[in-house]
Amino acid sequence: MINAVGNDRPGIVAALTDAMFQVGGNLTDCRAALLRGSFAMVLAVSVHDDVENVRLSEILAPLEERLGLVISVTDAAPAPAGPRPERAMVSVYGADHPGILNAVAGTLADRAVNVVDLSSRVVGEPPIYVVGIEVELPHGVTGADLDALLQPVASEQAVDLSVTSADDEVM
Repeated sequence: MINAVGNDRPGIVAALTDAMFQVGGNLTDCRAALLRGSFAMVLAVSVHDDVENVRLSEILAPLEERLGLVISVTDAAPAPAGPRPERAMVSVYGADHPGILNAVAGTLADRAVNVVDLSSRVVGEPPIYVVGIEVELPHGVTGADLDALLQPVASEQAVDLSVTSADDEVM
């Protein structure tokens, strides 16, 4: 796993992927985001067994200085065995105020609902808080169950909240 964080600028993705290509690395998963001028990227990379994390760190070190990044290399967690749990999308929309995401995330955590992807932002005037959360449902919990669990939170936070099925991602 490679994590890279720093001020945004053109060429970060090209530089990181080129470095991995030069050592025969294959990108298996990747996420990148820009938040208020800060860039963050997480790459899951498979490399030959003889390429150790220390070597990857040495290869990436010049990019840290040249691009102003903080880069870390760690071992990836093993892929979970068995079938993937059912997923759902939680969408939240309402007047911006502190505590919205905390209330939703706390309720999800209390019920062992795993957050696998999350995006939020404030838009418009007056400011509206918009959140999209992809979750994995615990065995025996349906999207309808999750919706029923979260509706009291939505009422308390004075936001609209919906839960829909999350089919496999198609880009």
